[in-house]
Amino acid sequence: MTSTSVEASGKTVDEAVEKALENLEEARENVEVEVLDEQPEEARVRVTLRDTYARKARQVVADLLLKMGILAQVYIRKADDPVMIDIGGENLGLLIGWRGETLRAFQTVVNLILNEGRSDRRRLVVDVEHYRNRREETVKEMALRLAERVRRTGERLVMDPMQAYERRIVHITLEKEPGVKTESHGEEPHRRVAILPDGVSATRTAVDRPPPASQPLTRQGAAYGDRGAYGDRGGYGDRPRYGDRPRFGDRPRFGEQRQPDPPGQPDSPGQPDSLGQPAEGAEPEGPEPQG
Repeated sequence: MTSTSVEASGKTVDEAVEKALENLEEARENVEVEVLDEQPEEARVRVTLRDTYARKARQVVADLLLKMGILAQVYIRKADDPVMIDIGGENLGLLIGWRGETLRAFQTVVNLILNEGRSDRRRLVVDVEHYRNRREETVKEMALRLAERVRRTGERLVMDPMQAYERRIVHITLEKEPGVKTESHGEEPHRRVAILPDGVSATRTAVDRPPPASQPLTRQGAAYGDRGAYGDRGGYGDRPRYGDRPRFGDRPRFGEQRQPDPPGQPDSPGQPDSLGQPAEGAEPEGPEPQG
C-alpha cells in the first residue's frame, strides 16, 4: 500500500497541518509532517500518511464492505493495540447479526487477512455504529440483575452462551459484588457463565434422598380403597382402563353372526348363553304350571 501525501497552506504550521488532516481524514498520530515553507504570514506543509497497521486494517475493511455491496464509512477509532475500526452508515443491522454473530465472523476474517504471513500477530476489533458499547451496557445490566436474584434465592443461575469478551464483562462486573461469584464452564461456542452464591460449587452432585415413609396415594393402586366405606369397591386402579375395553374391531359388525362363547361360560346367571341354552344352575323357562 503506497503512502498518500497532501500539501496545504495556512497562516501557521498548525493551521496548515489541520487542513491537510481534514483532506486525508486522518488523525495526527497517523501522519508525518514536513514543513516546506514558513513565513511570518504563511506556512506550507506536506503531510504524508504512515503505512501503519491501523491504516491497512481500515483499507481491508473498506474493500470487504465494497465487495459485499454495503455502503458505509470506515474510521480508525484507536490506532494502538488493540486497533479499533468503526463502521458507520444506515441499515447496518445485517452486518451485526443476532447478538453480534455476523460482526464477530466479519472481524475474524479481517484479522486473518491482516495477520497472514506476519510473525507479530496483532488484534483488531471491528465495531458497527457503537454496537459493542450498547451490548456491553446490556450485559452489565443483565449480570447485576441476575446477581441480585442469586443473592435473594440462594440458587445458582447459568447464563446463555456468550462470546469471550462478553463473558469477561460479566466477570469484571460481578468481581466486587458481595455474596456472589462467577465461573465459566463448557467449550466454545457453548461456553457459559454461572453465577452462584459464595462457597457453592457450580458443579451439581447427586443427592441421596431417603425413601418415603409411607406409600403415596395414587390412582393406580389400592390406596383410595383403604378409605372409609368405599374400601370394598377398591381403588381407581382396580377399574378397567380405557385400553382394556374391547376394541371396535373385536365386536361383531352389523349383519355378521356373533361368535359363540366357549362352553361353560354363560353370559350371566339366569340368562341364556350365546347358543340359546339356559345357563348352568338356571331354571328353564316355560309356561307356569296350572294349579
